[in-house]
Amino acid sequence: MGASVVIDVAPFDRCVCDRMVNAHDLCEGALTLSERGKKVRLSLRPGEQAKAIVIDGCVLQDNHPKCDGLFLFLGNHRAAALLVELKGTDIQHAFEQLKSVRECRREYANLIERLRSCGQGRVTEKAFVVSSRMVSKPEHERWENQVGIRVTAILHSEAASPIPDLRAYL
Repeated sequence: MGASVVIDVAPFDRCVCDRMVNAHDLCEGALTLSERGKKVRLSLRPGEQAKAIVIDGCVLQDNHPKCDGLFLFLGNHRAAALLVELKGTDIQHAFEQLKSVRECRREYANLIERLRSCGQGRVTEKAFVVSSRMVSKPEHERWENQVGIRVTAILHSEAASPIPDLRAYL
């Protein structure tokens, strides 16, 4: 990846979490999303870049189902879009929210196309639920089959636990 390549998210620049000034409640720094005690982050290595984008309430401002956020990642000749829903215990609903954004929202498709145009070609798309509820593998698989979307992981997050890092899933 050349140093001049930058992830362009226009016209959604106002929805990007910033290191210094965050106008969105979901932003807890440049690459950390947080809601009601659930947190998730994306750590970077040298030569990589990413942006955390607030979907719910910024990119999408309607009453239709939508997930909370999105991490766009570029590095080491790969690109990834990581959709995130921060959820209490209604994990099946989280699956539905992720599916709605991934399959039905043109704004999401626009962001994926912008990431693709950064010169990396293929974009790997993954979906995550961050919850305080522990879920068994059979439950996870049942919800995937019911809703029709693959969720890479259901990550456990509580105030006293380490913040899950999506780096492990790149």
